[in-house]
Formats: sequence, structure tokens, C-alpha cells
Amino acid sequence: MLDLNLDAASNSALYIQLYKKLKNKIQNDLEANTKLPPIRKLATAVGVNPATVVKAYDMLANEEIIYKKVGSGSFVAPTKKIVETKNRHDMLKHGQIKLAESINFASATPSNDLFPVADFKYAINQVLERDQGEAFSYQKSQGFLALRKSIQKYFAQQGINSALKQIQVVSGAQQAIDIISKIMLDYGDQIIVEDPTYFGALQAFNSRKAAIKSIKMEQDGADLEAMEAYLKKNRIKFFFTMQNFQNPTGVNWSQAKQQQLLDLAEKYDFYIIEDDILSDLYYTAEKSSILKEYDKQDRVIYIKSFSKVFMPGLRLAFIILPERLLAQILEAKYATDISSGGLTQRAFDYYLRAGLLDKHIELQRNLFKKRFEIMKAELKKELAEAVEIVFPTKGGLYLWLKFVKNVDSKKLYQQAVAKGLVFSPGYLFSLNSDFGNHLRLSFAAVDSQEIKRGVQILKEIYLNHAHLNQKTEQEYSPLI
Repeated sequence: MLDLNLDAASNSALYIQLYKKLKNKIQNDLEANTKLPPIRKLATAVGVNPATVVKAYDMLANEEIIYKKVGSGSFVAPTKKIVETKNRHDMLKHGQIKLAESINFASATPSNDLFPVADFKYAINQVLERDQGEAFSYQKSQGFLALRKSIQKYFAQQGINSALKQIQVVSGAQQAIDIISKIMLDYGDQIIVEDPTYFGALQAFNSRKAAIKSIKMEQDGADLEAMEAYLKKNRIKFFFTMQNFQNPTGVNWSQAKQQQLLDLAEKYDFYIIEDDILSDLYYTAEKSSILKEYDKQDRVIYIKSFSKVFMPGLRLAFIILPERLLAQILEAKYATDISSGGLTQRAFDYYLRAGLLDKHIELQRNLFKKRFEIMKAELKKELAEAVEIVFPTKGGLYLWLKFVKNVDSKKLYQQAVAKGLVFSPGYLFSLNSDFGNHLRLSFAAVDSQEIKRGVQILKEIYLNHAHLNQKTEQEYSPLI
């Protein structure tokens, strides 16, 4: 590996020459997981600047010819990815559908008319009057101090006590997941996720080439017996979970399973990433139980976003971190975008302090409860014999449907789009594509009339789909 001759007189840049020679050497002579020479050692041997080696290694890493392990160096990558996220291009295609004239059961984002524009405009104007040009300056990477104090108080009201230094402001929950993945995952590290789960998290973990194990969801949380059986033989970095009104199933973890999960984390030495975007949307007198409330050993990395109850375009979320991860998160955040938007942080801080968020969430809670009851009634009336649904009893925005008969929800989706209805096919939420006859419905972006019409369309296309399948089956006769 150290015997690589470069031509300084060539028109080709030295790092390009080095990249090509390394690529040829790797593809023809080296086995997977072979460690490559350290940057400075290779630079000295070849007679180039270390920056030249860095560029060559980066090009190889971008093509997934090599992978890097923090603190260990660079290694030859296996020829096949550890995990292939299925249907990624299909997922992106779905995300580009024009929804203006569609009944949108796919989006969990509230419709624009529910955004508290007047109140937030008031908050912005107050901040501009108070802070003038300072409102547009860069904030510290950890976040606007006053906002972190406000959110610390908000968390305390939810039963979550944390030190101010543990709170990191980020640009949305997806950035939180991505940054945590960057600092915690090396090539091939093992993690566990719920099955099914949020597709954006799967994308982030897959981008770090993690080895992802899926554990089936039950009605009170993940199958922890299966999880412990896996943990006895495998060491994982973390478990990713949505404890309240889980995406896509709508499941709420029981307190018994929450405690059992914390015990497993301590016993087998792993972190838990709790992604909380919906715990505020409970429809009962008693609020939902947040895992972080019971975390005595600092095992839970808690992500909190208000995008589903506030305004997603603000791109604000918060992480409560174990102290030992603070420096790494701060460095990764700075490298990603320096800091989240200063004006939005200051305005949201004012909004919190004025008590406007609590008022808005209460309105959202009442509205979504009504929509939930309407969709529940319509599904029972129109599709009771066609689907299995365990309706959430406490709140959330999702309904997870399983067709009794074998139905391809991907084909059903294509038929629905033609009739002006969109929803989320089940296969999008799993690495294993085990949910082809499932679909997720959300009532966040639809009114009562759209719910009724949308369920009617769903019934029509299901009956048509089932009829075609039956007709196809009747065209053949068994040989006896």
C-alpha cells in the first residue's frame, strides 16, 4: 500500500492520481475490512501533503469503497451494504406528489390554517422591537440561552429535570437524529429500532452504514423478550423509539415496559434515543408518560419537537443529552450549520414565556380529538369488515390499518392517487417490507368533510382491488 508512485508532472491532480491507484489496489488486492495506512504515514511514503491523502480517502469514502471509524482509521468496505433501505426512490417520488387538490391522509403536519400566525407575528414584532439587529445575528451553536432556559422550565413542567448545559437547540428533529447518528455510529455498529418505525430515522442510520435490527411492535410497546434475546448475543450502540403515539402504529408504551426498557439499557449498556413529537396530543385527562421522566441513569437521549402541534417550517427542536456526549454534539452541530436561526429562536422563546404555546396546544388537542373521533367512526362504518385497527385510546395523529385480505397497499395507493386521495403505504416504515398490506392514515391535514370523503374513496378502491383479485383467482381451476 505504501508503494504508490505519483507523477508530479502529470496534468492530473495528485489527489486524483492517489485516489485512482488506491481504488485499483483495493478492488484487486485487498479484502474487506483491511485497515488502510494512517494519513501521515501514507503521505510520507508517497511524498505528498497529508491533505492530499485526506482528499483521496474522502473520495473513496463517498463512493463507499472505504469506510471510516472514528479514532481507528480507514478500512476497505464490504462490496455490499450492510442494510439496503428498500424503496427509497419510490419514497422520494411519493414525497413529490402534488397535494393541492388531494385529500391528504399521508401528512402528519397540520394544515396551514391551523398555524398560530397572528400570535407568532406578535411574538416576532416584540422581539424585533426589543432586540433590533441583534435578532439576526448568529447564536451560539448550543442555542439562544434565554430559549434554553425557557425550554428547561417547560421540560420541568412535564416531569423532566435536566441541567441547562444538557439542552441543545437543533434545526428540527430530523437534524437531531442525523447529528446523533454522526457522533455515535461507526461503520457496522449495531442498533435496534421498532418495527415498523419512522422512515427518516432509518435513512439517517442507514447513511452511517449501521447494522439495523428491527423488533416488532406490540400493543403496549416493542417485544422486549425478543429484544433481550438479541442483546444477549449482540452489543448495540442504541435503541431508537417513539414512546408516545408511535409513528406509524399510534402505540403508547406502557409504564411497565418503559421501566423494563430502562433496566435493559442499564444491564446491557446502551443508550435509548426517545423521539418525542406527539406526547402533547393526548385526548384524555391524564397526559402521556414520557420515558425521559424515569431516566435515573442518564441513558435516554431525549429529542423534543413541536412540529406536529406548532409550525414545522420553523425547524426547531431540542435535545437533552447525557453530559458525556455534550462536546461531540456541539462540534457536530457547528459543523452542520453553525447554529439554528436566531430570529426564530428568540421569537419562540417569547412565545413560550407569554404562555402562548400552552394555549395553542390546548386548541390543537381539542381539534384533533374531534377529527380522531370522526375518522374512527367512518372507518368502523365503511371498512369494519375489511381492516383490522387497534384504535389508540389516548391520542396522537395516526391510525395503522391492516387489511384482512391480502392487499398490496402500494397498488392501492396508486389507485387512490388517481382518485384524489393520498396515504402512506405500510412498506415505507420497515426495512423488511413486512407491511405490504398495511397503511397509515393521518387526520392532521384534513377537515371533517375530507375525512368522510377520503374514507369513502378508500372503501371504493379497496372493493375494486378485492374484486379484481377475486376475478383473477376465478380464472383458474386446480388440477385434480
